[in-house]
Amino acid sequence: MNEKEEPMNMNVTPPVEPVTEFEVPLPPDRKRPKWLVPLIAGGTAVVVLAAVGTGGYLYWNHNQLTAASEECATSYDKAVKVQKKLTEYLESDALKTAVTVKDSEVKDAKTVAVLTSTVKTAEKTKTTIPECPSGNLTDIRAMTKEIDGLATAYSRTVSEVADRADAVNGSKLDKIVADATKILNDSKGRVKDDKTRTVLENAIKSKDEKTISDAVKAVNDSIKAKSDADAKAGAEKEAQAAENGSSYTGDTTGGHTGYTGGGYTQSQGGGYTYTPQQPAGNGGGYAPAPQPAPQPTPQPPQGNNGGGSGGDDGYEDMCFVYPTDGSPSYQVPCS
Repeated sequence: MNEKEEPMNMNVTPPVEPVTEFEVPLPPDRKRPKWLVPLIAGGTAVVVLAAVGTGGYLYWNHNQLTAASEECATSYDKAVKVQKKLTEYLESDALKTAVTVKDSEVKDAKTVAVLTSTVKTAEKTKTTIPECPSGNLTDIRAMTKEIDGLATAYSRTVSEVADRADAVNGSKLDKIVADATKILNDSKGRVKDDKTRTVLENAIKSKDEKTISDAVKAVNDSIKAKSDADAKAGAEKEAQAAENGSSYTGDTTGGHTGYTGGGYTQSQGGGYTYTPQQPAGNGGGYAPAPQPAPQPTPQPPQGNNGGGSGGDDGYEDMCFVYPTDGSPSYQVPCS
């Protein structure tokens, strides 16, 4: 007898598929709503984006730090270069020359005082430039801003000092031009070579300090040359005039100018009076040496009008003599 087969159970439940965490089990006779499928997909995407977002932020932050650090390094290098430029200019020969200019050498003395003050301030400028930090974006950016400020300050100081030095040099040139112009005007007719004045006039137009200085020296030398020549000519004329002044013109006797001797005139009392004659002609002040007075010639007595009586009365005839030197007259025997 065949084994009795068991009748098939028509109510057997079919196998159930595993349910995921994003799926909602539905009865067999119901369908999944259309809005549920996108929701499940969206939830999966959120999880993926969250993971990707964390990594992306770290990558972005790394790039920001790198860029900020590079920017800070660039600012630092710029500040160092500008600071070096300021230091070199403060030690330059050009600035040292401008600082040593005196008030009397410039047209405007205020420029010298301003330059001196500016240089002193520049020498006290902060010289230490801070280095860039690392690891913190905020700190890096803050330090970059500070370094940029220092670079700007150094650059501005270099410009200020240079401008003040240029002002001094310009004022000095103004005075040189003014002085040279005065020399040009005053030297007219006073130079030995007038070409030197033309050279000076062109030098003034060039406004070159050395060219003007050389031209001024040439004019001064030419003025001195003419002055020396004039002085020499004047001395020669004076010597010639002195030589001509010692000679005499007119009729001469014995080498002297028109001189005639004095004469004697008989006095009423039988004496003689000597009257010297003044020199004639245009002599140069020559005065002849005194000549000895000639002895008077005895005259015969004329009654009682003479200085004495002669003849038989026993008295000796006396005559008056008048010396030429102005001394008092005296009597001498007429014989």
